[in-house]
Amino acid sequence: MTVETKKFTSLFWIQIGFFACLGICALLTLIIGDSSWNTVWKQALERIKGTSSHWNPLLDERIPRLIVILCSGAALAVAGAVMQSLFNNPLASPNVLGISCGGGLMVILVFVLEWHLKYPFIIPLGAFLGSLLTLVAVYLLSRSQGIVQLNTLILTGIAVSSLLFAIQAAIMYALRDRWMLIQTLTEWESGSTIDRGWKHVHMQLPLTLIGLYGCWHYRSEIDILALGEEEAQNLGVEVNKVRWRLFLCVALLTGGAIASVGAIAFFGLVLPHLVRYLQGPSNHQLIPLCILIGSTSFAAIDLFLRIFEIHSLSIGNVAAILGGFFFLILITRLAKKN
Repeated sequence: MTVETKKFTSLFWIQIGFFACLGICALLTLIIGDSSWNTVWKQALERIKGTSSHWNPLLDERIPRLIVILCSGAALAVAGAVMQSLFNNPLASPNVLGISCGGGLMVILVFVLEWHLKYPFIIPLGAFLGSLLTLVAVYLLSRSQGIVQLNTLILTGIAVSSLLFAIQAAIMYALRDRWMLIQTLTEWESGSTIDRGWKHVHMQLPLTLIGLYGCWHYRSEIDILALGEEEAQNLGVEVNKVRWRLFLCVALLTGGAIASVGAIAFFGLVLPHLVRYLQGPSNHQLIPLCILIGSTSFAAIDLFLRIFEIHSLSIGNVAAILGGFFFLILITRLAKKN
């Protein structure tokens, strides 16, 4: 058996394993809850048949929660994978480049101005616009003589992220007397999947599907862009057109996740890096695997917190802690190489 055959076989079984884990996590997410499964299922059937109109945990909470979880994990992982491939930098991710902070700041402004009370879907719109504008700003600030300086890209992203975070903190402090608003924003900033319903699905699902399709559609161009702009142009890739469309897709993916679950730090950094280590840099396999492993990991963390009833931590807290350690390890390894 050749090395390539062994790698293909190993990757195949890895995919099967993650598919099995995803199925188990999805099933347990639907089954586990305060009410017994038999009661929940019986009430759900009554709703489906039209003999009852009462609120049902399965139909009104667990299914939309599962959809939000799967969409968020897939969206953040793919967004990070595209950023890392596009900029040819393992540290590039929505969080590190400040994209998440930009989207988050816009959502905070929406809550503060109470626009969401009349227009609920302005939340995903604000998250999307904030993510896109921040990504464009970081990209333009990193350019010198028409070329993106990769060595300053991450520093620019961190600087912009710090500035936006400082603005968020200032707004929160200025509004510290509005307890209900502060509590809502604190829970949202922590990245939580509690009490997610169909409203959150409607806010996120369209953005996620469009973003995922766009990234998948341009998977070949992303691989070619990794060779360099000049080489990509020689191979017939419309570099600027493809790049800006991918920026739009990343903003859609990040904005959708921010609108539905809040801020999830470092998830888009850790998952793509590990997936790339498993299967290589080709986005033909990288993007589907990020969708699979991102969804599975997100569902597994959420399920872990629910099973062990860890109410003091949110899924965003766990992702930030694990991602922070990974970020430090990654920076240390890169420093040793240089």
